[in-house]
Amino acid sequence: MKKIVTLLLLICSLFSFELGLAQKNNCKKFKNGTFKLVDENSGTTYIIERKGKLQIEHIKGSDQKLTFNVEWLDECTYLITPTKETLKIKPDFTYTIKVEILETKEKSYISRSTIKGIDDYSKEVEIVKID
Repeated sequence: MKKIVTLLLLICSLFSFELGLAQKNNCKKFKNGTFKLVDENSGTTYIIERKGKLQIEHIKGSDQKLTFNVEWLDECTYLITPTKETLKIKPDFTYTIKVEILETKEKSYISRSTIKGIDDYSKEVEIVKID
């Protein structure tokens, strides 16, 4: 009997641990809002506005605006593809970017972006929610 109780407690503990890990990343709060991304290599600051299925990116100090369609694959993974308006501005921007939220914090998240068809492209950045 003690072995059964011990086994049940162990299983419950493991299940609780898994639930705790699953709830660690609260990606839902980053689906919509205004965000800031600073490219460490170039120093360029991007302001990103995401609402529903649309993402608009502004480069700080520029009038240029790029728009993307957003498709959420699960709670922490989404795809962005350029809209027709963006393709008019940047015709070579024909790829889809997959963004995986790896870690969430109070007001930011760490994500990894990959591009389908470009095997060696992978970039991790911190994106800060500003509104």
